[in-house]
Amino acid sequence: MTMKLKLLAVAVAAVISTPAFAETEVKTKAGGGAKFKTDDVSIKVGGRLMYDIDWFDDEAFTGNTGSGSDSELRRARIYVSGEFGNWEAKVQGDFKDDGETGLSDAYIQYNGWDDLELVLGKHKEPFGLEEQTSSKDITAIERTMVTNALAPGKNYGASLGSFSNEFTWMVGLYDHGDEGGNIATGVTGRMTFAPMVTKDEVFHLGFGYRQSRLAGNEYKDADQRLEIHTADEKVGSGTIVGESITAYNFEVAYAAGPFHAQAEYFDAEVDGGINADTDISGYYAQFGYVLTGESRPYSKGKFKRVSPKGDNGAWEILGRFSHYEPGSDEADAFTLGLNYYASKAVRVGVNYVQGDLTEGGVDKDGNAIAVRFQYVF
Repeated sequence: MTMKLKLLAVAVAAVISTPAFAETEVKTKAGGGAKFKTDDVSIKVGGRLMYDIDWFDDEAFTGNTGSGSDSELRRARIYVSGEFGNWEAKVQGDFKDDGETGLSDAYIQYNGWDDLELVLGKHKEPFGLEEQTSSKDITAIERTMVTNALAPGKNYGASLGSFSNEFTWMVGLYDHGDEGGNIATGVTGRMTFAPMVTKDEVFHLGFGYRQSRLAGNEYKDADQRLEIHTADEKVGSGTIVGESITAYNFEVAYAAGPFHAQAEYFDAEVDGGINADTDISGYYAQFGYVLTGESRPYSKGKFKRVSPKGDNGAWEILGRFSHYEPGSDEADAFTLGLNYYASKAVRVGVNYVQGDLTEGGVDKDGNAIAVRFQYVF
């Protein structure tokens, strides 16, 4: 375990054992962590576990005509967050099967200005609806190829934004690694608008933009699996040489009662400098329907996971089509799935994925099944 995560473990222990919290108000909620609160300070502790089992066959997933299977602890995270006056902070550790551990989040947030939030440290860059939706709340088991390829994820930086259910915006400056002894800086921004948002119906529109220098003059995220995380095969021709990347996306979503749908389009260009430029693009469209009647909650420009109303849990069906083009290659993935929400904390998901890719003029296809067991605490 790294020193950073040892410090996180000490922080958790301190929160639980510190005498100052002996007589505080303590609240626990299934899927929502434990909250320790005094008159002026609140501390929250929580986390998530995701265990996946995958089966797949044929060239789109294995690279040959054979079959394969694998399992993994996809995510194991624990966090501590706190609030004091106009200040917030969060530290989240990420434990992985391969032994690599590190900090998923580590930031300080200031809320003292009217309708504005300033975030400093490691946090998620604002780009893409699917990326902004937490991994514990997305409808399918995995995010789409194009989201994984172009959304920059979590990085160190500073951002400023404003958030309400009707309108959000956020823009930030981020550290994307070393570029000849200097920071490879990136600028990322996102804006959303919900012209219709009620308890039973939501219509959402959004736009995102990012521009970044490339550390080492390389873009390494273009190669992607066909939405089965343990599969062997990827679409893409390897690391793309370039000086910078510019990308934008459009997002649209609609939800009414138990039905919800969303779609995004992405387009990017890697500036090759003295080399040729490389285009990366893609899109996806997905729908979901909650058979037991619950709605998928919407809050401040992103969706949350279904919360069952009854003791028997909630059932949801889903479908998704995604298309991805890194350079001259391309891939399609069609997903059908079923989610069972036993409670706000426990979810079991099953996805069937049919994949097809064309790489170097060679067509490959295949089929896969993924199962996820998720517990949020």
